[in-house]
Amino acid sequence: MVGVRVQMGYDAGMPRIGAGELSLNYELAGDGTAVLLIHGLGSDLHYWDRHVPELARHHRVLRFDVRGFGRSDAPPGPYSPALFAADVNALLQAVGIGAAHVVGLSMGGVIAQRFALDFPKRVRSLVLVSTSSEVGPKSVAAWQRLADTIARHGFDARAADASRAFSPGFAAAHPEIVAEASRLTASCNPSGYVAAARAVSDYHWTADLSAARVPVLILQGLEDQLTPPGGSVKMSRAFPFARLLLVPSAGHNLPIEQPDVFRTAVLAFCAGIDLHTACAGEAAA
Repeated sequence: MVGVRVQMGYDAGMPRIGAGELSLNYELAGDGTAVLLIHGLGSDLHYWDRHVPELARHHRVLRFDVRGFGRSDAPPGPYSPALFAADVNALLQAVGIGAAHVVGLSMGGVIAQRFALDFPKRVRSLVLVSTSSEVGPKSVAAWQRLADTIARHGFDARAADASRAFSPGFAAAHPEIVAEASRLTASCNPSGYVAAARAVSDYHWTADLSAARVPVLILQGLEDQLTPPGGSVKMSRAFPFARLLLVPSAGHNLPIEQPDVFRTAVLAFCAGIDLHTACAGEAAA
């Protein structure tokens, strides 16, 4: 197990918890069943700022900076999906959460899948957004080239460009949001970004998803240029208990482009699971 020394969150009242060699920055808000939010490549826990207030009205919301990003440590690579999943497990232990609804975007969705496979008792449900369960050869090569370029030269305008992470219509209508996303990517620790990009550039576990016997919600933008909808369809067929929501006029950053759709879908999905669990518990009592 990976040890995690959980740093103080931005709330000054949060304690420090010593548990090993890695320091992960986190925030907790709200009460109720736990919801864990895992951000994507080139981002940090602030990706979820717009959504946390509403989610925290109903849930205990935990979000954190994945190793290599934000205020978390960025030790030298290599990283791997299994290593990220072990970080999540140690974090949940450190903050006293037994199991959570796990929401992962893009790279965060890769981590969420690996976490569900490696630590199934920790997962109440999965919400997978703009992600996939395997990577094709052309995409593997493209990600590796990007990682090699950043490792050699750092972030240039092309490497940091976030325009393809949005639907074309949204990018044209909101250039300031695309520019801010590009700026945030360029501000990442290059070595952490490279190690994470390589970690999630090549994985193939579609056949293993039948072992994840938890409810799964897959949210996919139909105009996603980074993870096309076909991967989500394949995932939805591989999980035993999955539902797929294809969202028109949305790209890779679906929670930014369609915030109401994202929040409503997540809250309704988690509420249904929590209600079913409560009713089952009453029936068994």
